[in-house]
Amino acid sequence: MVPTVRDRKHTTTTAAPRTLQLVTFTGGVAEYGLDIASITEVIRPLPVTPLPHMPVFIEGVINLRGVIIPVVDLRKRFGARAEEDTARSRRMLIIRGAARGLLGLAVDGVREVLLVPESSIAAAPEAATGAGADFIAGVAKVADRLVVLIDISRILSVDERASLTEAGDVPA
Repeated sequence: MVPTVRDRKHTTTTAAPRTLQLVTFTGGVAEYGLDIASITEVIRPLPVTPLPHMPVFIEGVINLRGVIIPVVDLRKRFGARAEEDTARSRRMLIIRGAARGLLGLAVDGVREVLLVPESSIAAAPEAATGAGADFIAGVAKVADRLVVLIDISRILSVDERASLTEAGDVPA
């Protein structure tokens, strides 16, 4: 039987909890997460051409199907120590949103895609919100582990973006 208009007025509906779809990956010993909408693809690492006078964590640039893309090593960016023998599992996340063009993120490995309820996400700890760490958007509690959420628009500082722009690899 189809409910009448009168019946519908007295029916309560529960809104589904809002969720974020995250791609999780490792960089050193920690697990990080990015909104899946910011990732265009995941690839095996390509040869990187170094650029002079760049911050130590900017590895250089890659040529991905004719597009020149700067590459940031997240392990170095976060000051994390390396896992043992990561060469086989290393990946590059090609992302948009960190600069006007694309950016490659070299990570130790990609873990999984998660649906995380917003209620499971805490704000970034106060100790992780200062200069040099303002790219930390929060922390997701997923089962028995914590996933550090990255704000990709803040992964590079204004000065770091300017360095890449001067090198001619990222549009201003």
